[in-house]
Amino acid sequence: MNPTVRRAALLSLIAAAVIACSPAPTVAPSASPAPTPSPTMAPASPTAAAVVNDAANGISFARPASWTRWLPNAHNPINDGPLIYLSTDPLLPTCATTPQATPNPADARGRACDWPLVNLDPNGVLVTWLTTRILVPLPRAGEPVEVNGETGRLQVEKPGSCAAVGADETLDLLVPIGQPKPWSNIAVVACLRGPDLAGAEAKVRAMLASAKVSP
Repeated sequence: MNPTVRRAALLSLIAAAVIACSPAPTVAPSASPAPTPSPTMAPASPTAAAVVNDAANGISFARPASWTRWLPNAHNPINDGPLIYLSTDPLLPTCATTPQATPNPADARGRACDWPLVNLDPNGVLVTWLTTRILVPLPRAGEPVEVNGETGRLQVEKPGSCAAVGADETLDLLVPIGQPKPWSNIAVVACLRGPDLAGAEAKVRAMLASAKVSP
């Protein structure tokens, strides 16, 4: 895989600027001599609309329960790199671990994987929260969206840089972080594969609207 492809979304951002039940009332037993017990119900599985509040690396957000959070490989602090992966698909064990595990070390370049999977499944989503390391100006181009209590600029490309993992759409956002100047070093890149791009995009937008970045 071309090692420069993973950071194409980050470079495009710089270039553009620079989610009660009450207990059921007790029913008196029937006067029949041998009441029939109620059948046991299996626990309900989380629905696609279920939302989980999550946080890592000073970033909090509400994500769909169908998205799993992963811990990216380590990267040298002098480099840009991923902070959080969220995905509907399993990620490569050489590129990500569960949040409870120790992250894999950085590669010889001091970097994490360029991409943590080979190809998204149909209707798959891969969201990467990442650091640009240095502060870069917030872009003026793109759709205004609310994120971290401020207005950011969402850029949508089809397919964009996420074509590298078989995605049909790429969403890029440099997140306002409350700097005195309109700069940031936190970005989000979301890779979406169809056919339900509209549904996946709506979930990404809802996550962004819920996101908070600690100073």
